[in-house]
Amino acid sequence: MPATRNVASAILDQLSEWGVKSIYGLIGDDILHLMDALAKQDRISFYHVRHEETAAMMASAHAKLTGEVGVCVADGGPGTLHLLNGLADACMDNVPVLAFTGQVSRQEIGTNSKQYIDQQTMMHPLVSYTSLLCDPAATLQVLENAYAPAVSGRSVAHISIPMDVFPLPCDYMTIPPKPYINTYPQSSLQVLDGAAALMRKARRPVILSGAGGRKAGAELSDLSLKWGAAIIHTLPGTGVVDKSHPHYVGGLGHAGSPASANLLDQSDMCFIAGANWWPQEYVPEEIPIIQLDHNPANIGSTTKVDYGLVGDAGTVLRHLSGLIDENSNQEWVYRIKYEVSAWLKTLEEETNTHGSPVHPAALVRAVQNALPDDAIICLDTGDHTVWFGRVFRPSRQRVLISGRWRTMGFGLPAALAAKINRPYQKVLALVGDGGLAMNMPDFLTAVKYRLPITVVVVNNGSLAMEKNKMSAGGLIPEGTELNNPEFARYAADCGGLGLKVDHSNDLEGALREAVNSDIPALVEVKTLDIAAPGTKLPF
Repeated sequence: MPATRNVASAILDQLSEWGVKSIYGLIGDDILHLMDALAKQDRISFYHVRHEETAAMMASAHAKLTGEVGVCVADGGPGTLHLLNGLADACMDNVPVLAFTGQVSRQEIGTNSKQYIDQQTMMHPLVSYTSLLCDPAATLQVLENAYAPAVSGRSVAHISIPMDVFPLPCDYMTIPPKPYINTYPQSSLQVLDGAAALMRKARRPVILSGAGGRKAGAELSDLSLKWGAAIIHTLPGTGVVDKSHPHYVGGLGHAGSPASANLLDQSDMCFIAGANWWPQEYVPEEIPIIQLDHNPANIGSTTKVDYGLVGDAGTVLRHLSGLIDENSNQEWVYRIKYEVSAWLKTLEEETNTHGSPVHPAALVRAVQNALPDDAIICLDTGDHTVWFGRVFRPSRQRVLISGRWRTMGFGLPAALAAKINRPYQKVLALVGDGGLAMNMPDFLTAVKYRLPITVVVVNNGSLAMEKNKMSAGGLIPEGTELNNPEFARYAADCGGLGLKVDHSNDLEGALREAVNSDIPALVEVKTLDIAAPGTKLPF
């Protein structure tokens, strides 16, 4: 190792050794030496964003999409604080993220120095590990202490580094990757056989898949056909099976298919595969539940579970399929097909609503028609999310969303990270006007790095989810009206493609132009402010 290597370059060398290829962040005084080290190497790409929250959300989306650790960096003080929302998203959705933040110099720690704050106390609720690196000799050990729980526990880890530590010499050897970090427990054959015995008793089974079931889509499909089970999914689990699957029903909950709720109400068993979300009001309390997850800690974490299975989803599901009788529960299969058929007729009526402003159901159907099967869809949080879950019928598309944290502003950062990591796939962010306004400056990031994403803005002039809930509950919707700019013009001023749609007749053409653009594109769609059926106060 060269004698001139400092702590900043040692950190980058170690991250590169572990396979990190991208870091997202924003420069500040406390991390100037780290930025210098980034500029002097070519193994890790740095993506400079306009707000630290975007960097943390990009790291979270990176981890959700790839399964690899996402890395973000920020200055101390306000920069560190700005990371928290994105780190909370990663924490709540159990994805691995490493956050590095600068800190005041060592002699100023614990004083009244400007921008000093105890970062470890601030980070504690969101991370599995946080530490202050004070000496070059501890650099690689502290890095490993953070990296191991982030990767193995699918969690957030954080290291703060005083500004005067970064330039200090650090000639220690890097630590090679340790394959066992990615090793997960597996239920025994005896435990799997016990689950199968319970499953054989079910006559009206339903499978609920989340993002954790995506890699086992083929096995889920086979189990569904043999067992005669309906397949429903959470929003992150969208695309786990194709819409043409004979037992595919749709999403779960308010942002889902009414057929899913109907079938769950009639079911006598639910098998959960890789999902950690459970809307109590949509699922009968008395039905037995079997939950499969790669992490034992997730079993029963959101609802009471009768039987838990741990392990690789594909391996477990293949074994269970071999123990299930072929063509069982045919009467239930007929019921599944009846409910789906009835729902599709209703859906066809909703999506064929034409005019100006555009009906949100028609917008979602147009998005579905404009995207290829392998597209990545990044959802923000808002009323448009409910319409998406209700209307969208997937092929093999992947959905990224702020699942349990449900923050606004996630869609655009997620699209940036998705395009960086999957450059040959189409990436579309479906965002509300309120959500986009929270991080609009980072459309410039897409332009700067030539990331041809498509941003579809649902412009209804309001925070529609809150407005509609308040109206449904008889409350005055104070604070929900928005004074919006011309989003399409803004995109063009940034150097991207800006398109504006006022009538449903122009929708699919504009979307296809944007999706096939070789520069970042934004489609502003003037939409009806109409609540999805079933909207009510959340309490």
